[in-house]
Amino acid sequence: MKNLTGRLQALRRVGFYMAPDHARVTPVRIPDNIELVELITDGNVFFEVDGRLQSFGKGTIFWHRTGEETIWRTTPDAPYRCVVFHFIVSDLNRPVPRVSFWHSNADTDMDRFASESISLFHARTLDMDVLALYLYSTLLRHAMIRRKASLQRNYPKPLDQALDYIRRNFGENISISILARYSQVSNSQIFKLFRNHLGIAPHKYILSQRMARARTMLAGTRLSIKEIAAACGFRNLEVFYRQFHRVSRVTPAEYRRKYLPYHFSKNAGISRKKSKLPGQRSAPE
Repeated sequence: MKNLTGRLQALRRVGFYMAPDHARVTPVRIPDNIELVELITDGNVFFEVDGRLQSFGKGTIFWHRTGEETIWRTTPDAPYRCVVFHFIVSDLNRPVPRVSFWHSNADTDMDRFASESISLFHARTLDMDVLALYLYSTLLRHAMIRRKASLQRNYPKPLDQALDYIRRNFGENISISILARYSQVSNSQIFKLFRNHLGIAPHKYILSQRMARARTMLAGTRLSIKEIAAACGFRNLEVFYRQFHRVSRVTPAEYRRKYLPYHFSKNAGISRKKSKLPGQRSAPE
């Protein structure tokens, strides 16, 4: 079987498991080179995390690797149901925490995926390599999104308000006094909030957001560099060039050339120049 993603080798099995009503389940030890994923679709299961037994319900994703055991603790009142995925992998490095969660809050989204996973595997109408990639990447994406969300800190309300203002107005002139007034705190307090919770001064945070947006626009739009600079809050093109080079170590033009969506190196044997149609003029670079 060809290598699919660098570590994912193949999909061995997809099935549906219903814990018995008497709630006595025997755990299964994961064999070599198997990454077993259990997606809870109903009921409750108890699982130890950081030395403490916790209850998990619908939408929980358990990501087991070789040598570990499947979930098994449940109750007669709410025996768990789950879809079980057997992936063959090339290493034992778990890509996400052992316990993660389906990202979407809509039950129908997860229910549809669970039902689709089982039917596609057993219908055998889709190439197994394609199905393996689809199922693995979907589970991985949801687990990683929820993990990222869970790592986000709960900031004080004034800081949340300031960050929200920056997100919506980073292309405008933003000063400490504007942020402080919007967040209903003093200038010194807003500065202290950024330092204590983000480890950075407000003006540097604003610059980072502007640079991130500029990089995205350079690689993904046909706007001129001058237009991008203005959209990102720089009224002076020279200042934009200087700040961009200081942060990104390349000029805006060099960054655009490097990250064009359809840029190929000469070694790939594909030219970036398009052949002209009869009567068509060459477009400017």
